Amino acid sequence: MPIEGFDYKAFSIDLARQALEVLMQPNSNVAPEGISDKEKKDIVETVKKFCLMAGEALNNDAQLNFTADQASIVTQFIGEWTFHKSIDLITGNIPEDRRGNILQIIAANIFNTAKLAIIKKMPQDAIISLVEEKVQQVYSDELKKLVKRGELNEEQYNNAVNKSNLKDMVQKTEDEVNLKKIQQGSDNAPNNKDKKVLKLASLAIVLKKLPSDKAQEILSNLNGEDASHVLNYMKMGNLEDKIDHDVILKSLEEIKKILPISGTINVDKILKQHYKLLKSTPIDILSQIALNEREAVKDLILDTQFPAKEVFTPRVLFSLVKSIEEKINDN
Repeated sequence: MPIEGFDYKAFSIDLARQALEVLMQPNSNVAPEGISDKEKKDIVETVKKFCLMAGEALNNDAQLNFTADQASIVTQFIGEWTFHKSIDLITGNIPEDRRGNILQIIAANIFNTAKLAIIKKMPQDAIISLVEEKVQQVYSDELKKLVKRGELNEEQYNNAVNKSNLKDMVQKTEDEVNLKKIQQGSDNAPNNKDKKVLKLASLAIVLKKLPSDKAQEILSNLNGEDASHVLNYMKMGNLEDKIDHDVILKSLEEIKKILPISGTINVDKILKQHYKLLKSTPIDILSQIALNEREAVKDLILDTQFPAKEVFTPRVLFSLVKSIEEKINDN
């Protein structure tokens, strides 16, 4: 018999409506720029379709004995992850005719994983983590199949598999929260973390006023994590009003510690100091620092034979070595 209080049709339509609202919001923390109106429509329709399918299957399973809340949790997992992975497939440049099948396989795995976890009475936090791990595993496996069929090369695979709209959303939200906290505690001396936030936010204010090619040149001198934060700040509305102007000026003075603004860069000296620091740093710390970096930066951290001078320009190398040094000192 149907699950009492579980109107899966109304619930699925509401989840799709929420997805549309998020996609249509300007400066949304959830949806990245550059998604076309057609792609937005496809995302919303896919969310609704998969939620309806899951809700109907749960509702018609006479052996399940789920409550309305339990059935809603499974359906919501499918809606939320369908939304995020749809965006990852788009921004990862996966061929349009392959996206639907990948999303369907992900949704089916979420359905089975979440349902079994609830039957086993796992805590909700554990279910959330389990579903996330399953989604990432299936997403990676399906992209690897495209590589094996010759539809993606390794570079395209690495680009797509590392896309995470959910992670980006969390980071954007954290960046906004960090700025707000600094504002509220403006009478107190900023700590090192606050100073780093202010430096990157101040840099974002400057870059917003520069031509895009000049801004991109400066961003390329930052490590991936810092560049990501700066891009988030650049997308924030009224950023200039969120930081005291005197603080902005002081922070801009500090930016020279992040970027080599001028002068000749002695690459050999930089690398000598860099490798000396690496030699004295435990490998587990280096591995942790390298974990989320792009491949060339990982090699700069972990491989003393890496041809850094051939891969990076002097300015980029200066910035990367400075950032790695800061991260080592933070541990």
